Amino acid sequence: MAEPDKRRAVTTRIIWGVIGIFFLIMVISQAMIFFGSSVRTEVATLYTATESIGFKGVYVRDEKLVSYNANGGIVSYTHTDGSKIGKTAVIAQVYRNRSDIVLRQQIEDLMAQRNILNDAQSLVGADTSQLESFSNQITEKHSQLMKYLYEGDYKSASAIKNDILDLQSKREIVKGTETSFDEKISAIDNEILGLKAKITSEPYEIRITETGYFISKVDGYEDKLNSKTVFDLTAEDIEKITSAEPRQENPAGVIGKLVSDYTWYMAAILDTVRLGTVFEGAQVTLRIGSSGQNVKADIVSLKRLEDGRSIAVFKCDMFLADFIDSRTTQARLLLEDYQGINIPNSALRMSDEDGSIGVYVQDGIVAKFRKVRQILSREDYTLVADTTDENGYLSLYENIIVEGRDLHEGKIIA
Repeated sequence: MAEPDKRRAVTTRIIWGVIGIFFLIMVISQAMIFFGSSVRTEVATLYTATESIGFKGVYVRDEKLVSYNANGGIVSYTHTDGSKIGKTAVIAQVYRNRSDIVLRQQIEDLMAQRNILNDAQSLVGADTSQLESFSNQITEKHSQLMKYLYEGDYKSASAIKNDILDLQSKREIVKGTETSFDEKISAIDNEILGLKAKITSEPYEIRITETGYFISKVDGYEDKLNSKTVFDLTAEDIEKITSAEPRQENPAGVIGKLVSDYTWYMAAILDTVRLGTVFEGAQVTLRIGSSGQNVKADIVSLKRLEDGRSIAVFKCDMFLADFIDSRTTQARLLLEDYQGINIPNSALRMSDEDGSIGVYVQDGIVAKFRKVRQILSREDYTLVADTTDENGYLSLYENIIVEGRDLHEGKIIA
């Protein structure tokens, strides 16, 4: 055979050999995928779960409507909802037109800036030891500002801008970049005078006659719900209030309402069976609203209904920002804490030998079945007892197989 033919024959054999090896690798890989086990594990650790009852509650407070006699005009509030207002304080001003409100707000903003600059000037000649503190605070305020803007909380973002101006002005004075803000203050004074000249008339002031927490929105229940009538509420009353559409505008001549103090009640309908041993007079923990704040409350009334439900009335003396302008809220009655090992429900299996419930764990390169003792079951997970010292049961820190195919005792998984 000629030399070139021999080389071609050798090359051909090499190519077919490489193809054969590649094909063999593919077959073995597919077989490993099919017959082997790709598993995902989680470490068994202790977890605390709280048994609770969710419900929609009705806030009940001692409230009094605040009315005014102004004919027409545009209302501008001088206090935010939830503010504690003293007797005879101005709660709102009524303007003839919206442009006057805008001008007044601009004047107030300029006066706030003026006060900030005056305050900063008092630090002329101060030592530079505060510079680092000012810089750190400015960075912190900027972070808060960006957070508010990202969340769409423009009211809080607007409120923080003066804090930043205050810190920046003080830093410039202490650093020596600025020695006086007299020119800026003079310019602000001139701008204020110009704005005042554009105001068409002085506003009508609305004052309150007693002390309380002010809320600008009313919902029509102020004269119906109070600390006495709360005990007469029926299940139908509560359901009607919790399903009602919120009122969009206050009635004519009503500026808002005053809440006499920070004590409040909450009426709710609960499942009697799930209440268990909860009794009237007991102190319980409620988790209130979207903030998830826990508060201590007393069950001051618990009426069992014939349909398997109960009407509970809770009383609490803790002021909550969450309830300021709300009549209803989502809440949870926290009943009991349970501690155990948290297992995803996808990991639970039934033993082929005795039908017991348990999980497979990764023990080296094989799967081993471990029994569990269930404490609490939820939609996504099950809480089981810590059975570390019991033979054949799940122990802390074992690797629970939460995803795996065709699992059985002794199966090689790695």
